[in-house]
Amino acid sequence: MRAPFVSLLLSTALLGAGCTDSIKIINTDTANPANNLDSSGDTADSSGDTGPADTGWPQYDGAMLKIISPASGDFLPWSEDATFSAEIVDTSGNVMDFSDIVWSSDIDPTWTITGTNVVDNTLGVGTHALTATAELPNGDRLAYTIGGVLVQSPYSGIYSGTLQINAAYGTYAVGCAGATTITVDAYGQAVSGDAGCILSLNGYDINSSYIIAYDNTDGALTGTTSIDLSFYQYDIDTTGTLDTDGNLAADFTTDIAGMTLTGALTATRITRDLGS
Repeated sequence: MRAPFVSLLLSTALLGAGCTDSIKIINTDTANPANNLDSSGDTADSSGDTGPADTGWPQYDGAMLKIISPASGDFLPWSEDATFSAEIVDTSGNVMDFSDIVWSSDIDPTWTITGTNVVDNTLGVGTHALTATAELPNGDRLAYTIGGVLVQSPYSGIYSGTLQINAAYGTYAVGCAGATTITVDAYGQAVSGDAGCILSLNGYDINSSYIIAYDNTDGALTGTTSIDLSFYQYDIDTTGTLDTDGNLAADFTTDIAGMTLTGALTATRITRDLGS
């Protein structure tokens, strides 16, 4: 094991050089590097020796490990191929020929891959801290962690927009518009939300609320818009479209008690964060 004052001296030298996003030497063996994320969301641990140093492998002394991709805060579309790349460099900054790098996630215990440049599409939905580790021939253990890697459907997120309603009853024609908030789940399949507006007809104000429940299949929306007119509730078949850029549109037409009602819904994604 390196003497504590040597590790401290190396850490001070790196920080003094302004390397806030580069690999840092941690002066302890870190069981969970995710607990030591710096402002960039990355952390490295190159202090952990797993056994006595093997003097037959001096080329690995002082080596460092870093994740190249993805980066902290990246978005990875769920079930689509992504590249997981990491490298080990020697003290001169040269990339070393060492491929036994093991990857893991803090929230998906079933996910693991091995290699320096791996294409994979099996990481589960959620916000991950990903760690790459390497056990070097000289006995050193290297680890590097990135945080905030979001995996979910490219359709997913919170959408905000407007529902426009037009109603015709005999010779009367009225309309209203109301705000709507819609959620597309992490798998991009279930679309849900609500909206509301007030229809004024022949001197009467009618509060109308709408419950949105659609299914998304590769950007094609099908489902129902349930209309609650205080005295009557009715499910209307609705179709629409949704794209991965975050644009949603849907429309419907129905007759209710002699009133022809049409609706047009438009919304755009305001965040991918489903916790918002």
